[in-house]
Amino acid sequence: MRWLGHASFLVELPDGPVWVTDPPDPSVGYPEPGVRADVVTVSHEHFDHNHVAGVRGEPRVLRGLTPDGGWADVEATVGGARFRAVGVFHDPQQGAQRGRNAFFVVEAGDGQGGRRRYAHAGDLGHVLAPAQAAAIGPVDVLMVPVGGFFTLEPEEVPRVIEALHPRVVVPMHYGTSRTQGGHGRRGLPIQPLERFLAVWKGPLRWLPDDAPLEASPLPESTEVWAFETFR
Repeated sequence: MRWLGHASFLVELPDGPVWVTDPPDPSVGYPEPGVRADVVTVSHEHFDHNHVAGVRGEPRVLRGLTPDGGWADVEATVGGARFRAVGVFHDPQQGAQRGRNAFFVVEAGDGQGGRRRYAHAGDLGHVLAPAQAAAIGPVDVLMVPVGGFFTLEPEEVPRVIEALHPRVVVPMHYGTSRTQGGHGRRGLPIQPLERFLAVWKGPLRWLPDDAPLEASPLPESTEVWAFETFR
């Protein structure tokens, strides 16, 4: 797995496709990744999540929302991995502020004969209701926004973690030197990772820029695995 910046990751699924999540427009401040993928998921159609043109190759694009802003019915199999989307909101007022958002759930082989479930929360803007958590189901690796303002506030993220009980939490969508240091043309008022880490009381592991998380043994209880990239 590699963090490409903001809410975008490159995930090389064992026995499955190369998957890129929510590629951001370069105006956010992160460089064009120049990566090739088999499938791209887009949680919603904001400029900092839908720059599909920045991904090389001819990926299959799975969009979580319809052109009119409704939730898309996403059920797809790509290269042995199963993709689906669960409808959630971009804000705590059921989309009245920022619209809807799709929570992507991906199940793929772990390279050792088992299966592993990944969840990418996109711009989740609220604590999950029990029915939403049930629709998402069990999660091994959760990619979740922690920077607040447009999404969950850092203090709310532990409640989402408690609802899903993932084995690994990968923070995303927080302020870095790229979003707040003059690289981007659009300054984003989101909090740095340290705000979330101040309220997270569990184990923390730092990852290098490109970590073989997909093939790594996962902990039995929840840990946060954060990338050093862009700090």
